Amino acid sequence: MTDRIRKIYTIVDDATREDAIATVLNLIDKGDSFTAACRAVSAQIDVSFSAVRTWVNDSGQRAQQPTWEEVERLRMELAAATELYRRASARNLRSGVAE
Repeated sequence: MTDRIRKIYTIVDDATREDAIATVLNLIDKGDSFTAACRAVSAQIDVSFSAVRTWVNDSGQRAQQPTWEEVERLRMELAAATELYRRASARNLRSGVAE
């Protein structure tokens, strides 16, 4: 007979679930990634990371993620800005102007 690992599930009331969702969203607003925020909250309330992730996603409160087209457009804008900055810096160095 094989040994089975029995998972223990934590029962979470609605208020705790709502607080967890609000905390994840707050952490994201402060700069944490979705994954990091869910892991931090799940550790504090002793539930699985995937449970917290599911609660947040199901809440409909998470900001819409950018499309690949938006990401590509932003990458191109960043590349253009980087190139302009590089050229301006090189020009200033040649002319002896401090940045």
